[in-house]
Amino acid sequence: MKRIVLFLGVFLVPGLIQAGEPTCHTSTAAPYCYYLGKVKQLYINDSGVMLLYFDTPMASGAPASVGIGGVSKFVAGAVSYKDKPEFASYFYSTALAAQTTDNDVKIQMRGTVGGYLKIDRIWVD
Repeated sequence: MKRIVLFLGVFLVPGLIQAGEPTCHTSTAAPYCYYLGKVKQLYINDSGVMLLYFDTPMASGAPASVGIGGVSKFVAGAVSYKDKPEFASYFYSTALAAQTTDNDVKIQMRGTVGGYLKIDRIWVD
């Protein structure tokens, strides 16, 4: 029994502690929202929008609380590959690698795209 508890504590709890809903913050440069967690799903359409779905949806009032308006969809962040095709290409390959290897991503978002928070940075843990 002790081994089972130890296994759960060592291997499962750290991942659960880090993952969570995106949060929003103010800074001297501009307000932003931040996500640390798994890539639940990636989506691309022919209108030029790519979505990265969070493993936990964001609280609906979080973006507005720091002054980011126009957000109406709280389950994903977006990249417009028509606006920045090179970034979108790097973003997609990075997000896909994280999803494939089950690694967490860190994402910062500023502004909006089609009602979603606009992703402008990504890291893989």
